[in-house]
Amino acid sequence: MKKILSVLLLIFVMLLSACGEVKYEFIDGFLYADGKEASGTFEFKLGKNKVKGNFVNGLPDGLFEEYYEDGSIMAKDAYVGGKNVAEKLYYKNGQLMVFSETEALRLFYENGNIVMSVNLQTEETVVYHENGVPLMAILGNSAVIFNENNEMLFRIDNGQPVDLGATLNQLEDGSYELVKDNKVLAKIDANGQIGTYLYSTGEPLMNFNSSNNLSEILFKDGTVLFKSDGTNFTLNYKDGKPLYEAKGENWKFFSNDGEEIISNFDNITDIKKLD
Repeated sequence: MKKILSVLLLIFVMLLSACGEVKYEFIDGFLYADGKEASGTFEFKLGKNKVKGNFVNGLPDGLFEEYYEDGSIMAKDAYVGGKNVAEKLYYKNGQLMVFSETEALRLFYENGNIVMSVNLQTEETVVYHENGVPLMAILGNSAVIFNENNEMLFRIDNGQPVDLGATLNQLEDGSYELVKDNKVLAKIDANGQIGTYLYSTGEPLMNFNSSNNLSEILFKDGTVLFKSDGTNFTLNYKDGKPLYEAKGENWKFFSNDGEEIISNFDNITDIKKLD
């Protein structure tokens, strides 16, 4: 009889606990507690990663921190009234990977060297060599390409090529070489549509195909750093794995072990209030 009473008491306690449990939901950018806009510090999961941050009247407000599974910091996001105003993404070793704010975006390799910078106001984009020297800068219909020694290989202003003092020599097979100071800067096919700009030591630096807008930038060992079709592009790590992908208005960041870094709140689970 005593055993039965103990079981009934346990069930009663469990029912009371369940009745007092708050239901948290994240809907259309707002966090709700039993149907009301929630405020306070919360912990939840984005995919398999833990996130901690503050909500005010249902909206993210303040600093949000996201963690890798091993507990190291993955991301820090600053929100004001539900708007993300700044974001920092990190490698597992603590090195800054991405810094983004309303006016600028900068990407870095694990050794701290900058990979790419974007001015979000002017839309100027700069891609960098491994040694930190600018490789390519694009702004509207203007662009410039440099080799690793900061020597200009190509320039176009407002859609018009700029004469850099190089000579275009035709070879026996009909293809061309762009030569300056007895050094080959680029090799171009007979139709003038497909070509390759070269590092100062002769390795392919950038392949282009003007007939389909395909282009790719290569590390000296031939691994693809950057690939674009004019609309979508991918920026890779030194081993060829993607660091950043942009397809139309959709974009993704990846850690160097291939894990996607999720920084939006589309798939929140396991919500619990800390205070």
